[in-house]
Amino acid sequence: MSFNDERGSSTAEFAVLLPAVAVMLSLVLGFGVLGIQQIQVQQAAGAMARELARGEDSATARASGVKLAGNEARFWQSTASGYAQVHVSKSVRLPIVGSIQVHGQASVAVE
Repeated sequence: MSFNDERGSSTAEFAVLLPAVAVMLSLVLGFGVLGIQQIQVQQAAGAMARELARGEDSATARASGVKLAGNEARFWQSTASGYAQVHVSKSVRLPIVGSIQVHGQASVAVE
């Protein structure tokens, strides 16, 4: 056996790099999920504000928000000074990073 034998070196390099690749992949997928949740929360806020501005009751607007953002989201709504204002927040749990809050808000002039 020679000391210049390089058989198995690519396997060893792969074994060393695999955990780093797995962590990077987890982070990329996690932030993709975070982006999707942010979009859903913002869409929920917009839909709720539009419904409140049209004169729908708050239960109907909340049902629309729950449909888009989910049951675990928190909603704040107000129709003051001629505007329907809605704020939606949701906690998103990501592996490695932990829990992150996403927020969405919308304001629409009351018709």
